[in-house]
Amino acid sequence: MLLVALAPGLFWLWVFSRMDVYRPGPRSLIVSTFLLGGLSVIPAAVLEAIFLNGVELDAVGATLASTAVAMLLVVGPVEEVCKFAAVRFHAFHSLYFDEPLDGMVYGAAASLGFATLENLGYVLVFGPEVMIVRAPLSTLAHVIFGGLWGYTLGLHHRSGRKRKRVLVVGIALAAAAHGLFNLTVFVMPWASVAYVIVGGIWLFTRFKWGQRISPYRMSRNSPQVRCRACGTMTNVGGNQCEYCGSVLPSGLEALYCSHCGVRNRIDASFCTGCGDRFLKGRRG
Repeated sequence: MLLVALAPGLFWLWVFSRMDVYRPGPRSLIVSTFLLGGLSVIPAAVLEAIFLNGVELDAVGATLASTAVAMLLVVGPVEEVCKFAAVRFHAFHSLYFDEPLDGMVYGAAASLGFATLENLGYVLVFGPEVMIVRAPLSTLAHVIFGGLWGYTLGLHHRSGRKRKRVLVVGIALAAAAHGLFNLTVFVMPWASVAYVIVGGIWLFTRFKWGQRISPYRMSRNSPQVRCRACGTMTNVGGNQCEYCGSVLPSGLEALYCSHCGVRNRIDASFCTGCGDRFLKGRRG
């Protein structure tokens, strides 16, 4: 039962994290953002309980108007703001949030964490069969909503963190899209399928946009080591110094970033100075 609830979120997390192809962030940051997104369900649930004041949205007596107000003015805004906060106050301040695509990647991670904990709750209450609908629809829908503010977070980063108003627009659009999706599930379930298909197409085009404008698209960081024979820095891609031809021994002490020159541990995958990801180095 637990696997049924977790599998869709983990699958989509794998898919979207692999789309960060030019300068991917460390897995630890993606996983922590995923977990924070899951934890954001707690404040969202508390706020929804306060604002909705115990209203049963699936009750027989619920009107279309009351459902629309609840979804568009409470559920959508609350959940998207909580998911956004999981990225804005964590991954966004990381050294590894360094290109527009990262807004989409970490937005997807937080949204999938949120959706996964929601899925677990639904499975515990209604049984694993509820995932027949939630796995392909609600889980991906959360990523689409997070993609709206994730896209604007990327635009904000691209502008040198000057375009702050665009963040408000992104959250507002995500909240409206979220509320509208929930409303269609109640009144026109078939429309929610078309909603996710169209949204999914838009989402993938934005990921491709992020790849296309990545400042690291044509750059590669091959770390360097210091040759013990001539003292110069040489790339680790070969077994010999490219300046004096001496054989580079195994057991070297440090890697030097070819981008900023900072000394790193010999087994480092990311530079501690600039956050750049190293290409696979020489085998010792």
